[in-house]
Amino acid sequence: MERGSESAAVRRHRVGGERGEDRAAAALQPDREALSAAGGGARTRKRSPGGRAGSGLSEARAALGLALYLLALRALVQLSLQRLVLHGAAGGRGEFDARRARDYLEHITSIGPRTAGSLENEVLTVRYLLEQIKLIGDQSNSVHKIAVDVQQPTGSFSIDFLGGFTSYYDNITNVVVKLEPRAGAQHAVLANCHFDSVPNSPGASDDAVSCAVMLEVLRVLSASSEALHHAVIFLFNGAEENILQASHGFITQHPWASLVRAFINLEAAGVGGKELVFQTGPENPWLVQAYASAAKHPFASVVAQEVFQSGIIPSDTDFRIFRDFGNIPGIDLAFIENGYIYHTKYDTADRILINSIQRAGDNILAVLKYLATSDMLAASSKYQHGRMVFFDVFGLFVITYPSRVGSIMNYMVVMATVLYLGKKLLQPKRKTAHYLKDFFCGLGITLISWFTSLVTVLIIAVFISLIGQSLSWYSHFYVSVCLYGAAAVAKIIFIHTLAKRFYYVINFIYLVRSTKRTIVTLTLVSTLTFLLVCTGTFFPYSSDPASPKPKRVFLQHTTRTFHDLDGNVVKRDSGIWINGFDYTGMSHITPHIPEINDTIRAHCEETAPLCGFPWYLPVHFLIKKNWYLPASDVSPRDRAHFRLISKEQTPWNSVRLTFEATGPSHMSFYIRTHKGVTLSQWSLGDGTPVTSRGGDYFVFYSHGLHAPAWRFWIEVQVSEEQREGMVTVALAAHHFSGDDKRSAQLDALRERFPAWSFPSGWVCTHDLFVF
Repeated sequence: MERGSESAAVRRHRVGGERGEDRAAAALQPDREALSAAGGGARTRKRSPGGRAGSGLSEARAALGLALYLLALRALVQLSLQRLVLHGAAGGRGEFDARRARDYLEHITSIGPRTAGSLENEVLTVRYLLEQIKLIGDQSNSVHKIAVDVQQPTGSFSIDFLGGFTSYYDNITNVVVKLEPRAGAQHAVLANCHFDSVPNSPGASDDAVSCAVMLEVLRVLSASSEALHHAVIFLFNGAEENILQASHGFITQHPWASLVRAFINLEAAGVGGKELVFQTGPENPWLVQAYASAAKHPFASVVAQEVFQSGIIPSDTDFRIFRDFGNIPGIDLAFIENGYIYHTKYDTADRILINSIQRAGDNILAVLKYLATSDMLAASSKYQHGRMVFFDVFGLFVITYPSRVGSIMNYMVVMATVLYLGKKLLQPKRKTAHYLKDFFCGLGITLISWFTSLVTVLIIAVFISLIGQSLSWYSHFYVSVCLYGAAAVAKIIFIHTLAKRFYYVINFIYLVRSTKRTIVTLTLVSTLTFLLVCTGTFFPYSSDPASPKPKRVFLQHTTRTFHDLDGNVVKRDSGIWINGFDYTGMSHITPHIPEINDTIRAHCEETAPLCGFPWYLPVHFLIKKNWYLPASDVSPRDRAHFRLISKEQTPWNSVRLTFEATGPSHMSFYIRTHKGVTLSQWSLGDGTPVTSRGGDYFVFYSHGLHAPAWRFWIEVQVSEEQREGMVTVALAAHHFSGDDKRSAQLDALRERFPAWSFPSGWVCTHDLFVF
């Protein structure tokens, strides 16, 4: 065998000779260092002029092998996602029956959208839940005891979610069921779902299906002849979409809350599919291990936990309330498939597969039963130590280990790398100089390839945005792969191919004789996709009934009234305020509704809190563009009323302003202090005012079907005389249910929106005052 040829790794070729060595012998000597470095590391050497890289692999075989590997990996992932339940009959005696759960689900969603405070949520859904719970109780085994309570709490809290705001709720509804041994229990595990929905959505996946699952789990557990060691509390909460209010009312006020030692929260960020464990803890590894031991169809990822808790996704769940206000550890699960129709009219019961319900029920039943019979639950605080790394393997089982073990493994890799580099640096000076040069060249080539690929992708993305073809990948996943992925990989291979003319880097690219065809193919794929995107071939949205991918738009028909310090009306207007919840704005809507264009872009009222518009939630910092289409006045029957009750000077040299507000079930209150004025305290939350993003104060208010007038006070400290008043406040009233939520103009505009959009609209009023 000829020593000068290469097969599996790159052999180094010297340029010129080295003193005291025979050049011909050096050319034939195999490079043991390169062979040892092939498994990991960037090992480089200059290439001799006119030298060949050796035989290597053919480019076609290498590309085919890589393609087959990626396809196989994709197939395994897809198979895991589609494999909802294990083979075998389910729903037998003593087992979870998805058919019953689907029946519960269809009854709940048939009621329609269920916003907190509406008749549908507070009366019809609550009545149905109580009827089913009574039937379950009548069929329960005598070894169990069932207690039911309808809670209507009132409370307030502040939270740093969405930039920070304060929440106040009055007479919202919780349906709470406690299943315990006949002799009673001192400890309990909590299962939580919410039966309310966002406006204009049936809320099948978010979160009626979870409540249906909990009803069936309650039936199975209560009918079992096996006695539980601890209680299981089922919380059907009626105001989660009101930014987690009902869970706060339970965990801070309900007498059963003191029994809870752990919880399972059932949520949704999509419609159907697998329910993912995406949050656990805090610092209670025994809970993860309980899930890993008990769940029949595990699906968990610590990566999802890291991403969610980083705040990148502007969303939160009741997990946060139980954790922060109850100091209780738990597990957070959510359906994550098909997020395109989450919080839309398409979130219907028929889109949730029976197998999705079955696997969720199997898992929740098994985990609750495990916890309710576990000795660890009674002394859960003893097992609070450190965080866990967890992930499932194709839905077959879960691997868990303490995060400190992961840290140790990372440190071992770092130490091995340091020792390897140190060993090389301790070689004779002549060899060390070559090695350092090779190391930094290899590192530089790698960093340059990454940087240039990133710049390439950014240039393509900016250009596509400038020509108005953003989100072309939204309904076409492989467009992003062919456009951005192919361009990035082509650029990386190109940079390494250029470097290969001078240096060898141990890398997949260097195992092939040539990369020319690969670069040309990837470039052609990216270029062709780019041209198709530029011509508008890939429309971002879809109205396909089987798989809709709608554009979300919020329409608020509002009348705004601005008062001065003397109470006189200085400005009044009406219009339909339009917010598009993606980067394309209204560019795709304008051809269908020409009057919605950039000439009616909403302008910020600089002196008004939150620019003088009726924000339902404090997301003004996330949405930079909105439109204000002139329209007639609105006159809801349950119109909001706001007045100053009293103005007092306190002994501690501050001014207390007491207000009273009445109106619909959802209202937003904004405060902006004037120059030289400080908001020192108020009667909301824990008494300490919390600013929202931008410096204004945002208070989210809601009430149940009936509630008294909302009365509260604020205290301000004034450092200098204010001729223009101390504070500017505004009250926005949102009508989400009944006849008040509609107007003729709003309905007419909504009908004109294309089929591939989801315009969610309601009527609101906005009144601004200066005090």
